[in-house]
Amino acid sequence: MNSRALPVHCYGDPADVVERKQLHEMGCTACDSHTHLLGRVVCGDARKATNKDVPRIGSKCKFFKLKD
Repeated sequence: MNSRALPVHCYGDPADVVERKQLHEMGCTACDSHTHLLGRVVCGDARKATNKDVPRIGSKCKFFKLKD
């Protein structure tokens, strides 16, 4: 409980760790399908039936597609 060890996702190539952290912070704004609605970022993918988990899902969304 009082361990000073880093979370398991922090071990590995530092560039991958930084990129994963940045993608997580950007959330849905990093996705090509995002749209703005009433001041919020929501998923604009037609396959997504409900947006109840947006924008929290971000890069972990199964419809996430990185912008070119």
